[in-house]
Amino acid sequence: MSNARAPVLGHFGAAIAGLTSIRAYGAEDAFKEESLNRIDRYTKSARMFYNLNRWICIRIDLIGAAFSAGLAAYLVYGRGIQEASNIGFSLNMAVGFSSMILWWVRVLNEVEVSGNSLERIDSYIKIEQEPKPTEGGQPPAYWPASGDLRVENLSARYSTDGPKVLQDLSFQIKSGERVGIVGRTGSGKSSLTLSLLRCISTEGSVYYDGIPTSAINLDALRSNVTIIPQIPELLSGTLRQNLDPFDQHDDAVLYDALRSAGLFSVQDEFEEARLTLDSAIASGGGNLSVGQRQILALARAIVRGSKLLILDEATSAIDYKTDSAIQSSLRNELHNVTQIIVAHRLQTIIDADKIIVLDAGKLVEFGSPWELLQNEKGMLRALVDESGDKDALYAAAHGKPVAEGESL
Repeated sequence: MSNARAPVLGHFGAAIAGLTSIRAYGAEDAFKEESLNRIDRYTKSARMFYNLNRWICIRIDLIGAAFSAGLAAYLVYGRGIQEASNIGFSLNMAVGFSSMILWWVRVLNEVEVSGNSLERIDSYIKIEQEPKPTEGGQPPAYWPASGDLRVENLSARYSTDGPKVLQDLSFQIKSGERVGIVGRTGSGKSSLTLSLLRCISTEGSVYYDGIPTSAINLDALRSNVTIIPQIPELLSGTLRQNLDPFDQHDDAVLYDALRSAGLFSVQDEFEEARLTLDSAIASGGGNLSVGQRQILALARAIVRGSKLLILDEATSAIDYKTDSAIQSSLRNELHNVTQIIVAHRLQTIIDADKIIVLDAGKLVEFGSPWELLQNEKGMLRALVDESGDKDALYAAAHGKPVAEGESL
């Protein structure tokens, strides 16, 4: 019954969370049918549970009554004359013992069922965990002095016995360069960003500012690299607490970061709902748009001052105006920061210093955009030629604007 209860509650919670989508796609009947099927499975086990409960109650009561009656007959007729007080005490204890049998059966059953929870907790405690910080894993105080990144024969997989999602990648990114990562779906773009942070099993070497990341404590590595995901998470509290949770910077620094991230260019100064450092942020940033969350994540990266910034399709789900503000900030405000940009739109990385093209987990092209576009059989050129903004992309890669009506 406990195993059948979880799917009912899980399906109900999922339906409530996605109620808008269910109604939009007219999937009410399918969800209702699935809910009724899960309720039926739960009802069958629950009905059997209560039937067995009644079954054991009646039989234990019958056995207890037979035992008490037999004991009474034995005490009264079997051993001659006994004192009434001894007989009464014995019968009272016998009746009480019979009623306690059912209680003990239920307690033992509950202990057995609850033991499953202990087994799950024990399995999570013994699960394979990330390595703990060690004294020898502390990097030097000056590290990282630059954002230089060198990758040698990097392979990665999501499980120890799973297939390789990255295969022998080797490249070098100089400090301060903007590098775009492109490729079709499933080519390994997000896997590469995860492997740089040692979030998945890796083979090979990654050197960050001359030090192999495998020799550095995970907390030191990840605190010196900033990643902006597609939908960043925010903490419940004020905007100031999200930008500077440890209260290490004054308001002037935080406002400069917001200005550099482009917040003030996408909201009116006299707008009633404009964001300030004292604005309340709901859990997960639920009261902000995706674009506002991306701008706050970029501002948080500017405040942290990391030498390496990774953007994992950070602007794929926002409007053009906000995307333009963020791209302008990335190009103009973060001169000394190495940027690795996983591209959803070719326009965001076509003017990068270098572009990495991945295909099936392998590095197939690496170089400047204009250099890669000269290869008629190159994969980047194929992606650009398939795009509707082909002329603009070629012009941006060459470093010049396209005049209206001009064709390349």
